[in-house]
Amino acid sequence: MKINLHIERLVLEGLPVEQPHILRRSLEADLAGRLMEGGISEELRAQRSAPHVLGGAMRVEQKPGSARLGTQIASAVYHGIGARR
Repeated sequence: MKINLHIERLVLEGLPVEQPHILRRSLEADLAGRLMEGGISEELRAQRSAPHVLGGAMRVEQKPGSARLGTQIASAVYHGIGARR
């Protein structure tokens, strides 16, 4: 199955991101791995598209590194689109 995911905008208010390219690579790699392993939710599979999806909550460390923040965001996004177990 081919999955196209488009995140138009990611707003991180109040979080200083020193290396946005590392955050982006981390988010993309982690989310791709989660989708390959667990798949997408039945609801989204049936709809074929969704204008927006609510993600999960996340607790942000005081000064998270860009890679760690990318992983946390990927987890929250996958919570909203991933297969339910």
